[in-house]
Amino acid sequence: MPVRPIDLQDHRLRYLHLSHDKGSMRAAAEALGVATSSVSRQIARLEAELGIELVRPGTHRISLTTAGEAAVDYYVERLRQHTRLISRLDELRTQQQASTVIAIGEGLLGARVINGLQGFLQTHGAHKTEIISAPSQEVQRMVMADQAHLGVVFAPSQTACLSRLFSLAQPLRLIVHRDSRLAERSLVSLQDIARESLVLPGANFRVRELLDAACKAQGLNIEPSLTSNSLAVILDFVRSGLGATLLAELPLIDEIKGGTFKALAIDCAQMNATDIQIVTRRGRTLDDVSRALATEMAKAMRRVL
Repeated sequence: MPVRPIDLQDHRLRYLHLSHDKGSMRAAAEALGVATSSVSRQIARLEAELGIELVRPGTHRISLTTAGEAAVDYYVERLRQHTRLISRLDELRTQQQASTVIAIGEGLLGARVINGLQGFLQTHGAHKTEIISAPSQEVQRMVMADQAHLGVVFAPSQTACLSRLFSLAQPLRLIVHRDSRLAERSLVSLQDIARESLVLPGANFRVRELLDAACKAQGLNIEPSLTSNSLAVILDFVRSGLGATLLAELPLIDEIKGGTFKALAIDCAQMNATDIQIVTRRGRTLDDVSRALATEMAKAMRRVL
């Protein structure tokens, strides 16, 4: 038997509940500041909508039927749930206002950038900051799901519902050891890269997505010698002279400036149009400290370069 849809209006349930609680429709009407006939009419409409008698007729003190008791129990539970919801939202609102969660793409920000935030974090000591490192796709998901207030992402997807707060141009470079046979080159092609022993992040990292798309456009297929989701493993591979990788310069700027690594430009438009962005979910309103933290993080990134 199909279930007939019911439009349960809270004010009619409230009139029934209050009449039961106060003992009569007259007492409920006095508490509500309305006419007794108004209370009676609303309860009658509720009975008509539900298709069942809620109040036993002919008694001075209101007496509920079993259906009436079920309706009142339902309304009371609704009130409890409403109270719990409001309490939980207040709790979450307080937590959000007192903390900032930042999701950062694996290996995007080095120690110098994080250290550059220490003064700001000490000044705002009552505001808690949590930093989570994850693959770029996961960072985007966390920001869009409000699991992170801010995200630091390399070349985020254009289809993601993100608002860019800051961006820093960061072309992809072929990172080689200073003793590599390519170290004296200033520019390499995708064909050059295809001939190298490579260590690359996994398929859920944006760097890999961009490389695979660029290679597909040129009919190339690049297979890494080693795949790792750890920046430390990737850099140790290159540092040991075992091969090369593709990264932006920011995470390893100290070793590039110190001469351990060489960052070679790639003759590929897609590789030269990338950036690192600080983002938040589109439509999200950040508190003042979170927004100021994003600004400070952008400044620290630029100072390192």
